[in-house]
Amino acid sequence: MFPELNKYVGADRDLYGILRKALYGCVQASKLWFLKLTKFLRIVGYESSEVEPCTFRKVEGDGVFLLVVYVDDILIIALSEEISRFHQHFVDEFQWVTLDVGNKQSYLGMQIEFFERMVQIDMRSFIEKILVWCDDHLTCYQGPGKKDLFTIAEESALGEKIRRKWHTIVAKLLYLAKRARPDILTVVSFLCIRVKGPTNDDQRKLLYLLGYLSNTKERLLILAPQKMFYIEAYVDASFVTHMDGKSHMDVFMKIGGVGVYFASRKQKCVSKSPTEAELIALPDNVGFCGTIP
Repeated sequence: MFPELNKYVGADRDLYGILRKALYGCVQASKLWFLKLTKFLRIVGYESSEVEPCTFRKVEGDGVFLLVVYVDDILIIALSEEISRFHQHFVDEFQWVTLDVGNKQSYLGMQIEFFERMVQIDMRSFIEKILVWCDDHLTCYQGPGKKDLFTIAEESALGEKIRRKWHTIVAKLLYLAKRARPDILTVVSFLCIRVKGPTNDDQRKLLYLLGYLSNTKERLLILAPQKMFYIEAYVDASFVTHMDGKSHMDVFMKIGGVGVYFASRKQKCVSKSPTEAELIALPDNVGFCGTIP
């Protein structure tokens, strides 16, 4: 196609080149973009969190402005004057940007609406897409899972095509659980450890969870502070829950009476008693409280 480049073609008939700038799709591109964006945000007064580098904060007088970055999607929580200043800085640096200002925003599958002293997170549309993509007939249930959730039945594995679909749905459910539906997190955390070799029994557990979601898809996450600003953390462990003898732990953290962090996961080591299981869970999770300024 380009005969003038023949002299650069190697013996293996491949042509190699050096990029002068980051190219979308390359492994290094996302890192280079984040470094460039971080440098720009620091210049305009924003500092990244030590705990979550994709969250930036700017303190100006009594005001605290927040930025949440996901690649090139940025959620800004600030006064209108600060948003206008930030928009101008962004245009000056990058020439072009799309800005949507308002109390109701669509961000990464979430419909976020801001009210007076309350934030509402709506992921009903996200749930609907999961349920539509799952073409099985679903039965509605009152809970996300049954008592035998952690029991692994010796059944035949799912076919590769079904396994890939099963894996995709579980990944979407994990995203949903971590953002707006913590009530399904324990079931999803178990399904996550089964993605390498799910069986027909795991398929039934997934369909049970989807039936619960179908029955409760109208539920929204409401963040409304009711108390003074202080941190509450609840940590618990269930002894020898998993088939390999390991326990399971859950954590729920509130700031000002609002749930801000949820986790449910299998412990990495075997405990000898219920007390030891809880002692393992405590330092693994409470330490997270110390990272909140």
